[in-house]
Amino acid sequence: MIRRSALLALPCAAFLLSACSSLPSAEAAASPADAVLLGRLFDARAGAVIDHGVVVIAGERVRCAGARDTCTWDATTPQHDYGDALLLPGLIDLHVHARPHYIGAFVPSGVTTIRDAGNTLDTLARLRTTSGAPRLFATGPLLDGPVSALTPQGPAPFDAATLGGQPAITLASPADADTVIDALAEAGVDWIKLYEQLSPEVFDAALQAAARHDLPVMTDLGTMLTRGLTGAQVDARQAAASGVVTLEHLGGAALAYERMGGDPNAETLDPALLDRIVADLAQSGVAVVPTTGNGAQFSAPDSLPRDDLPGAALMATDFAGYWSHLSRVLGDPEVQALTRSDQRLMRALLPRLLSAGVRVGAGSDLPAAPYMLPGPALHQELDALVRTGLTPAQALQAATHVAADILGQPDLGRLEAGARADVLVVAGDPLADIRATRRIEAVWTDGTRVDLAAAWHTVEDALDAARAEAQAQAEAEVEADSTDEG
Repeated sequence: MIRRSALLALPCAAFLLSACSSLPSAEAAASPADAVLLGRLFDARAGAVIDHGVVVIAGERVRCAGARDTCTWDATTPQHDYGDALLLPGLIDLHVHARPHYIGAFVPSGVTTIRDAGNTLDTLARLRTTSGAPRLFATGPLLDGPVSALTPQGPAPFDAATLGGQPAITLASPADADTVIDALAEAGVDWIKLYEQLSPEVFDAALQAAARHDLPVMTDLGTMLTRGLTGAQVDARQAAASGVVTLEHLGGAALAYERMGGDPNAETLDPALLDRIVADLAQSGVAVVPTTGNGAQFSAPDSLPRDDLPGAALMATDFAGYWSHLSRVLGDPEVQALTRSDQRLMRALLPRLLSAGVRVGAGSDLPAAPYMLPGPALHQELDALVRTGLTPAQALQAATHVAADILGQPDLGRLEAGARADVLVVAGDPLADIRATRRIEAVWTDGTRVDLAAAWHTVEDALDAARAEAQAQAEAEVEADSTDEG
């Protein structure tokens, strides 16, 4: 039987485009064009392709996008003809735990915006000032109950003096929720993240405190693999009814199923209970970020292809040791049974949720699972979403306009007048084969074309620096041990 400590150590795991749109576009329409991109164009709202498409860029914004006969531009404007390649909005990864040594790998992978789902404020400050980093929305430290896998050494109460360095904070009472969320709001976080083992009273107090600051709330309520049936007190139906914006990993669904009288570990799940969960989530308006690839890799490590990912050869060796460690833990029969149960519930719920109109957003949960590459892991998530029942168009929507809607950012995730000029150009047809998103020809961010070779060189330098720092630290520890022994 696997030791409980090993389980606890596992990482926490949406009309044709034209110059007319709902975005404020008067200024963009009046601006002279700086670049014209020609190719096939993905209409992220409709989930369809315009074969003879164009994106006209003025400054950092799209001036016009759609069929070429709907847009005009001056003959002297620089044109970039990508032939049959597909022009997509820059991708959005809604669930990341970023670090400075791999933050540069997102943009050359076509991921121009990320939502960081748990980090220290100090690390976020470094990420925001790192050249080549994607657009970043973030929660800051995770908020959990006194008995938390995040604080095995004991509760981590709020400390204003050390707030910048705290990765997790304990909320033991409703008053704690008020104090901590007030401080996080003042520190400038974009979201609040509530974790697995908060009591219902504190959970509700935190939601009320976040609402006072107009901060949206995301929550991870645990899966069967983590602590969703052993420590969580709030289930998915309760959280959705309380007003959270996103449910991460479909956390809390297993607990809701169990509380309704079902056995989430059963080989056959009760469709009536599943439909009740889906109906409640749909009625609430909550969105889900299922991190489907994350679960797939937990269940069958290295089952999602990665060799054709951008940057794969550059980065894989630096994470091989970490991946091997996770794979060993996941190989335990007890863990395997839990991952199979999580996968069964995911496959049963996700298509139902989509059919019921629940928004599904794409998130990788990088680097929680083994064999997910920093930066391009979102391409693995797109693959996993399709394997779980989404069409390729729906998967692309989950990483573009649906993701932007979840973020509350109407100028992201779509190519239309007034939107941010974030463009991913890929060869092939990802609507036929989702893995074509990996065949990157160009990336544009805020109207500027990215030098992909230079971007990957920067990533290589950052990894080299991190490797050297780790080596120096290891040598210092050996020397300190030798001194102590002497």
